Amino acid sequence: MQFNSIDFLFFFLPLFLAAYYLLPKSWRSGLLVAGSLLFYYFGSNEPWLTLWVLIGTTAFTYLMGVCMERLNKVQVLSFSLAVLAAILVFFKLYDGGSMLPVGMSFYLFQLAAYIIAVYRDQVRQERDLFRFGAQTMMFPKLLMGPLMDPKDLQNQVKKPVFSTENFHRGLQELILGLALKVLLANRIGGLWGQAGTIGYEYISTPFAWLALIAFAAQLYLDFWGYSLMAMGLGRMLGFTLPENFIDPYASKSVSEFWRRWHASLGAWFRDNLYIPLGGNRKGTLRTILNLLVVWIFTGVWHGVGGNYLLWAMMLFFFIVMERLWLRKLLDRSRVLCHVYTVVVILLSWIPFAIGDWDKMLIFTSKIFGLGGAGLDPTDYITWGGKFLWLLVGGVVCATPLPRMIWNKVKDHWLTDIVLFILFWITVYFVATSAQDPFLYFQY
Repeated sequence: MQFNSIDFLFFFLPLFLAAYYLLPKSWRSGLLVAGSLLFYYFGSNEPWLTLWVLIGTTAFTYLMGVCMERLNKVQVLSFSLAVLAAILVFFKLYDGGSMLPVGMSFYLFQLAAYIIAVYRDQVRQERDLFRFGAQTMMFPKLLMGPLMDPKDLQNQVKKPVFSTENFHRGLQELILGLALKVLLANRIGGLWGQAGTIGYEYISTPFAWLALIAFAAQLYLDFWGYSLMAMGLGRMLGFTLPENFIDPYASKSVSEFWRRWHASLGAWFRDNLYIPLGGNRKGTLRTILNLLVVWIFTGVWHGVGGNYLLWAMMLFFFIVMERLWLRKLLDRSRVLCHVYTVVVILLSWIPFAIGDWDKMLIFTSKIFGLGGAGLDPTDYITWGGKFLWLLVGGVVCATPLPRMIWNKVKDHWLTDIVLFILFWITVYFVATSAQDPFLYFQY
């Protein structure tokens, strides 16, 4: 089941909210666990397998938390992380990842964060099974995050905050995220898909750039849309989920971009890998080595294909260059730093988007004008015209402007009327078009 589906919007969510608010408060953690399991079951290609993996890993982590209080903490931690890592690697490698449960990387990382926090005495082992299950299985963040600080998550599940203002704001965020996904991300993705349909060897260099911009916009709006919906659903249930995207394309460096893009995943790697390795406290060479380890893990987290490792190594290279000397040069010009960041990020999306090495090389050659003019040198005019307003909308949404406007109008009564109309337009597109899953579901 997906947030952008009729089943979720008109059946699962209303029924769940009715039960959540009408039944006794003491039942809410149990209801959240049951609802999350149903949500996960109906959203999986292999429902029973994925459901048992979710239940099994959650039960295992709970048991390890209990053992942490009675046995050697280092040994329990090492064993726990090894098992969780082995499960993730197995499913990513087995049959090319075809059996990988939806969102597995996210919830296994949340479980790992919990057991690490117990080891560090940052949280106490949760004894209530339902509250523990609610922390790990909470359906708004189950499939694609955000990853949350275990202490904050534990406190929120114990004392959720309910108010009409929170519910109202959550509903607004839910509709905005849905619109970003359905009305912009899905439709902009058509331009990127068209490039693949034509064949990368047959497109012109300008069209290749347009297609790459379309992919970058689609990925951002897709994931940002999901994150907004997750935040909105969390508010409606009494929880405050952290913001995952903080205007990343407005960044002045690649390093800054990756603090703003999928911020909760970056924070996870920082707190649980980079800092324990020594961070930047042990000299330049050690810092570079620590960054290398982090980015290797980041690449593998996204997938075991060599294209993801190439993507990660590209970003690692530029982040190291910025630390050594490039950032000083970029700081001299406000324009140069933004242009540099956008261009580097766009180019880094090539191996992320194209897993086939031959096709990747062909597309890259087109990007740099080395692959000939293509079958139709004016194809960028034809397709650019068809997708013009969608591309403009995508580019505008990638700036801080939408956030600035939203902060000024979100409390005005007219905003709710606009959102009401926007919701039903979005529902029409959901009902009359093929359902496009969120792109990060594969991780």
